Amino acid sequence: MKRVLFSAILLITLFFAFCSKKVDHQGVDLQVKLTPASVTDSLYLKMDYIFKTEKEFKKFNTDYNVFVHFWRVNSKEMLIQDDHVPVKQTSSWDQNEQIEYSRVLFIPQFLNEFDVDFEGYEEVNLSIGLYNLKSAGKEKPIILFEKKINIQPASFNAPEIVYDEGWNGLEIDVNASDTFHRSWRWTMSKAVCIIENPKKECTLIIKGGVSKTVFPDQKVTFKINDSLLEEFVPTDALFSREYSISPEQMGNGDEFFLKIETDKVFIPARVFPGSNDSRELGLQIFFVYFREKLD
Repeated sequence: MKRVLFSAILLITLFFAFCSKKVDHQGVDLQVKLTPASVTDSLYLKMDYIFKTEKEFKKFNTDYNVFVHFWRVNSKEMLIQDDHVPVKQTSSWDQNEQIEYSRVLFIPQFLNEFDVDFEGYEEVNLSIGLYNLKSAGKEKPIILFEKKINIQPASFNAPEIVYDEGWNGLEIDVNASDTFHRSWRWTMSKAVCIIENPKKECTLIIKGGVSKTVFPDQKVTFKINDSLLEEFVPTDALFSREYSISPEQMGNGDEFFLKIETDKVFIPARVFPGSNDSRELGLQIFFVYFREKLD
């Protein structure tokens, strides 16, 4: 009994010793807000930063960068890095000052919900602070914020997107340097996505491409149901478009249609010598993102 009591006292002592250990913030307090609060993969995440300098803050004699690191707890891998320069140089910060700004980053799809060991989420450690780029590795960073986040698969709460008619099969290039261009589908002259209707204002992002070598003036048309969203000729081979879609545009049904059309299509076997590809190709669509609009 005495041994159990001694062990309990030791654990409590160690706990309070750990909790009382102070991290030197050098007089800077950081508040961070994530939107949406429920974080999934395949998500644009808004991060609001509020840096507050306290009365004991001593003016920095250098300009620090902000590091923002998302670490996978189990594998110890860096998932996302959004290091950046704050909106006001740190050498200009004064006591009792507040510096506020927001940034948006993208959490890629990385969870495998069909893995037998998957528990419905993955724990990720978010670490934020200041570091001196010029003396990286020599000077310790100033850690201002740490938080454990459980990231769920997008399918848990994102509107479902079904690639219906007019699509060729999924293609993948694992060596592509840009994560947005590692997989794609070619459309035919007309392609349709059926999207679950959340009946809330949403953001639609489409990243695609056209073959400028085949058609210098190929036209792209996007429609929501039968209403024109935009019609344009891309300036470059790759294009990206972002739209705010209102509940009125989506209609009252449980689903709505995103229609992607082009005025020109080609068959590679008829255009490129040595090609055996007999598919009808219109547009190359790398990424369709549809989620509730960030505040």
